[in-house]
Parts: sequence; C-alpha cells; structure tokens
Amino acid sequence: MLEDELVKLKTAAMEELQNVKTSEDLENFNIKYFGRREGELTKMLRGLKDLSLEEKREVGGIANDLRREIEEAMGARREALLEASAPKIDLTLSGKAPEVGHIHPISQFMRKVIDIFVSMGFEVIDGPEVETEKYNFDLLNIPADHPARDMWDTFYIKQPTANSQQPTASELAAGGWKPEAWSSSRLLLRTHTSPVQLRAMETRRPPVRLIVPGRVFRHEATDAGHETNFYQCEGLVIDENVSMANLIATLDVFLKEIFGPKTKMRVRPSFFPFVEPGIEVDMSCLICGGAGCSSCKRSGWVEVLGAGMVHPVVLKNMGVEPEKYTGFAFGLGIDRFAALYYGIDDIRLSYSGDLRFIKQF
Repeated sequence: MLEDELVKLKTAAMEELQNVKTSEDLENFNIKYFGRREGELTKMLRGLKDLSLEEKREVGGIANDLRREIEEAMGARREALLEASAPKIDLTLSGKAPEVGHIHPISQFMRKVIDIFVSMGFEVIDGPEVETEKYNFDLLNIPADHPARDMWDTFYIKQPTANSQQPTASELAAGGWKPEAWSSSRLLLRTHTSPVQLRAMETRRPPVRLIVPGRVFRHEATDAGHETNFYQCEGLVIDENVSMANLIATLDVFLKEIFGPKTKMRVRPSFFPFVEPGIEVDMSCLICGGAGCSSCKRSGWVEVLGAGMVHPVVLKNMGVEPEKYTGFAFGLGIDRFAALYYGIDDIRLSYSGDLRFIKQF
C-alpha cells in the first residue's frame, strides 16, 4: 500500500540525512527526494491520482506530514552544517585594537626642530596665517615699490572696497582676526613667518629668543623641491652685543643636533631686505660627506637656510633701540630639512595623502 511505502520512505530519508556531511550532499539529498521529475517523494505522490477520494484524503494528509517532517529535518541539518563550518571565536581573547592616528612626518620633524631650539632657551610663538601687507612686507623693510617683493609670489585675499562696509567683529573673529588688527592694507596669506616676530615684539622687550614654526603660502609652480603650501621655522634673537658669531654658533649647534656631529657648515653673503648683513648657510652633503656627488652638484655642499643680522629699520619698527640692541634672525624650510633628514626625493609626497608614504615614518 502507498501508506506503507511512505513510512518506509521516511525511515530511509531520515537515516540518509544523518549521513549528510556537506552542503553539496544536502543539495543532492534534496534533489533525490524532492526533485520535480525523479524525486522519490514526488514520484510516490503521483500515485495519489489512482486512489479513491477517501483514500486521497487519508494518504494525502500522511504525505504532507511526511514532506514537512523531512523538510524540517533538512533545515536543521543545514543549520548544523553552517555552524560546523563557521570560524570558531574564542571569546576569552581580547578584541582587535582600533588603529590610532599617525603623526605626519612633517609634524614629527617640526617637533624635533622645536625641541632643539627650546633646549637652547628659545620661546615658541604662533600667529595668524592671514596677514596684512603692513606686517608681511612694510614693517620688514619691504615697502610697496621695493624690488625685493619680486622674491615672494603672494596670494592676496579679496576684501571689501573702500566704499563697502568693513567686516563685523564676529566676521573678523571667525577668521582669526580681532577688530583692532584691521588695517587699510591688503590682506594676504603670509609668505613667511617673520610677521609673527613683529607681532610678538609688540608685547615684549629685549632680551628675547623666539622661534616661529608655521605654515606659509607662495603662488609658485610646484615641483620636487617647491610647494605652494609649506612649513617654515624662523628664529629671532635680540639682546645687547649680539653678533654674527652668535648667529653662526647657534646654527652650527642646530645642524649638528639634527644631522650629526660630523656635519660641517659654511656661510656665504646674501641679501634679504630685513637683515644686514645677510648670509646663506650651506651644510656638507649628507650623501657624499662633502666629497662631491650628483646630489650636491659635485660641490660637496647643500644650501639649507638664510639668515643675518636684523636690519636697524626693522628693529625700530619693533620698538627696539638699534643703538643699544642688536639681533639676528634665521629662517629654514621644514619641508626641505625633513626631505634631507628622511631621504625624501620629492616634497610633494608629504601632501599627497598617501598612507603608504606617511606610515613609513
């Protein structure tokens, strides 16, 4: 009888299901019993058409219960297989620590420079990146008609005309300005950090030792050694009897602290409007040790910074008596120094945002 065959089918299916070990085996089992054409249960249910109406009701109910039981058993077996194949988790292990932020190589090197000068008694100061021509040029002995302005390619900022209303106090504060800082001169992105020295001297009197690390901007073409946005660190020392010898000794100590005690230094005369006399500072090539190579153009020397004795006009603009005090100033490019220190051949990599580069440091 069909009823007995259904019971035997159920027994065989349940036994076979216990031996299913993989998802592929389970799929084959499903086809064997529930396939639309050749499935064991499917073929058996086709025989219902030959039964009487009463027999169809009785056997049909048994067949439906059988189908449901096998499908439920298949579902349970599928869950067991998934659980067995899932990766085991040891809840006693500590979780994966989130990745923390990485200090940028420029910031790392800036900290190194600051630490050296602080150990030499320098005070670290900061100032606005948006400046006026007065502080960026005029008070540094670079008036509007001075040809030295050609040395800087400047980003000027659009601002109200003479007939328009000046910014409100809240607008000025939002841009890092205070109402009393507003002047009639044009606004610009500072081309060097020297303006901060002028602002610092408005509230200080000699003797002073200051360094000003910060970002500067110049409108120039970018290449492996130039960027429109880069970092500088400028220094200022004012006291009685400060001399060029003090300046050279300070820079010599700094270069040896950065690049090692064997580093040699030389100075050459140069011109900067805010110092007199001015000098360019070279150091021995790190690659060839001064013997001469392609990196230093066979000279054995690499230009690293500019410096000089503060011009008497600039001292007066700072409110300092040049008859009593003298001073020296220097400025170095953090990006170029970092490139020398880390062996980077293109300073643009520092601003690429490429984590493969940044995580090397």
